Amino acid sequence: MIQETGPNHPTSLYIYTDQNSYEPLARIDTDGNQEQHIRYFHTDLNGCPEELTDANGKILWECSFQLWGKRIHEIEHESVEQNLRYQGQYLDRETGLHYNTFRYYDPDIGRFTQPDPIGLAGGFNLYQYAPNGLTWVDPWGWSCGSTKDSYQRAMNKALKWLEKRGFKAEKINTGKFGSIKGKPVGMTTADGKTGFRIEYDERSGAHINVFSGKEKGEHFLFDATESIVTKLQGLFNLPSKPRRDS
Repeated sequence: MIQETGPNHPTSLYIYTDQNSYEPLARIDTDGNQEQHIRYFHTDLNGCPEELTDANGKILWECSFQLWGKRIHEIEHESVEQNLRYQGQYLDRETGLHYNTFRYYDPDIGRFTQPDPIGLAGGFNLYQYAPNGLTWVDPWGWSCGSTKDSYQRAMNKALKWLEKRGFKAEKINTGKFGSIKGKPVGMTTADGKTGFRIEYDERSGAHINVFSGKEKGEHFLFDATESIVTKLQGLFNLPSKPRRDS
């Protein structure tokens, strides 16, 4: 979706996070008087819009969803209709289905209503959307993929968040619970108040947690197995190189 217009709808131009993404960033509405209004999308982990705000941060529209995209509640604080759903999907309000280019998706059951266009070549489950609706997307309705970053990209995002809070890697951060208790999982400042942890769990998979005092940042997800995460955690236990005297 690049642009939409209609007799009872302003012309809307959509802007996405980057040229290869279907995650919406903003839309520019042009009304009948040719006045332009910019709206900003606020999305969850898989790029599904949860809020739409104006240039001043006022919430115009909000919606909460279950895991596979079924609406829990939707509120229009102003007369602003918002139909984007999972990446590449557009809500048909008459049927409740999501148009997904090559197929329609039913959020009530978390499955497509038509079989996979490529048949069994796409797998035995012909109506499956994705293995996990939180971290996988299928913008075209025929091939899903993970929304997770590489480890390096996720770490760069985590460090960018931390640098704004004066982070310096001065002390090894150790795990608090389970199999990682007492083992290196990341780094903190000397006082232990600001830092990060590299972790793995069944719900989020591989991710980096960041914190600064009582402030908690988002989970920066990356694509890795649990064994790879264990190896990455072990890197923080390596002895530092001796300093060469000048």
